[in-house]
Amino acid sequence: MGINEIHNFGKYVVSGPNAVEWLNRIMANRVPEIGRVALTPMLSPRGRIIGDFTMARIAEDRVQLTASFAAQNYHMRWFLAQATAGVEIENVSKSLVGFQIAGPNARTLLSRLLGMEATTDAIPFMTVHYAEVGPIPIRVQRLSYTGDLGYELYCTSDHQVPLYNALAAAGEGLGLKPFGMRAMMSLRLEKFFGSWLREFKPDYTPAETGLDRFISWKKNDFIGRDAVMAERETPPHRQLVAMLVDADDADAVAWEPIFDGDDVIGFVTSGGYAHYSRKSVALGLIPRERAEDGAVFDIEILGQRRRATVTSTLLVDADGARMRG
Repeated sequence: MGINEIHNFGKYVVSGPNAVEWLNRIMANRVPEIGRVALTPMLSPRGRIIGDFTMARIAEDRVQLTASFAAQNYHMRWFLAQATAGVEIENVSKSLVGFQIAGPNARTLLSRLLGMEATTDAIPFMTVHYAEVGPIPIRVQRLSYTGDLGYELYCTSDHQVPLYNALAAAGEGLGLKPFGMRAMMSLRLEKFFGSWLREFKPDYTPAETGLDRFISWKKNDFIGRDAVMAERETPPHRQLVAMLVDADDADAVAWEPIFDGDDVIGFVTSGGYAHYSRKSVALGLIPRERAEDGAVFDIEILGQRRRATVTSTLLVDADGARMRG
């Protein structure tokens, strides 16, 4: 059971009478209904990934976007370059903060905090819920980058310390411990979740990385549509896969070559030790025709080749029952 401060994310509020229409052109997925959350890539006109966003529809004409903290200036420049009348874009990364809680006791902790049963019926997966913790107004978003049951709790920066104290008190006896970005990056490997500037970056396309599953293909007008439609008809040469590595005392990190015999056929985008499953995991790009479960390659780590086996079976909560249920 863990708690992590929501600070390493860029956060933006898009509002105004034309906000939803504008976002439906900027983002490849469709803006969700009020009270819902959706994941979406943001694309360049060439169909390259220039953002990996969470969209939370918090009102009829108001949507919160969450993405990489490091890409804030880049994203704001793109937003402003596409700006139009009836749309306001505000960077709220410093003023809107909070915490994410994750783990098997996350629902119990949230129920104690809110004084209600935080069941799946009350707060379904990928939804928004509003509540008060004493005098503190918060917004709860049900999603998880750790891959386990999890929630994001947002508040204004002046309420962050009191909210933490309330969470700590509610977490008594639940094994609540703080965790940081390194722990979260290890946990996401067990679910094969990609990460910005590792699996998702302007060098790659949605079809290469699997982000095409978050594209709304029925939309007729969004930036990059022609390019990704062409890739849908003619899939790209390479594909992102997950591999279990027979590592020794070092794991793949990124950019290590992937060998098929004596031929280098791809490279690692990110990797590391997945502590819960106790497996060494690597994500990487290889030829699409070789991306089959059970395919065996070698990854060179610190000058030594290590056996790597392609797998699509998630290492934790393979059917999503814990994360979604």
